[in-house]
Amino acid sequence: MLKQCCSAALCLGLVVPTAWAQDRPVSPSTPRPSTAKPKPKATGAQAQKPAAQPVQGAAAEADSAGVKAIEAIFACVAQGLPEGWQRAWVVVTEMSGTGKERTFEGRFTLSLEAAGDKRWDFVPCNARSVAEGVYGLNDFLEPEKRNWKVATLLFTPNGRFELKYDYTR
Repeated sequence: MLKQCCSAALCLGLVVPTAWAQDRPVSPSTPRPSTAKPKPKATGAQAQKPAAQPVQGAAAEADSAGVKAIEAIFACVAQGLPEGWQRAWVVVTEMSGTGKERTFEGRFTLSLEAAGDKRWDFVPCNARSVAEGVYGLNDFLEPEKRNWKVATLLFTPNGRFELKYDYTR
């Protein structure tokens, strides 16, 4: 229920995207659930608002595209992860830029502990590709929220991820 609510709000541009999280598997070794979402039962006020259905469809499309983008990023990240990893961080930092010309640097760390206290660097399949993928997630943000300075993407082996943006330098 929360995911559908957040997806609809994201689609409408009503959410300040300080964090984006999901609970569906993104690991290539984990079977992906169907992208079809069950239709909620219309009750009370919902039954009187048929116009809300297209918003849910648009939100589902945006949600599906966003999850696919995250899956593509993870597919590259996963190639550098050792067996037994518990957390993996992708930190993309803007190094310089103005307007449409921005340069980024990616840093990749992992932990073999669930707490994530001890971290080690690792190398994904292609650091530039991952950084570009994270920057590509801007397509899912409101235009005024695309000028972040640092984006941190956290993956866990159960297929969950969390994306946070920092707008300060």
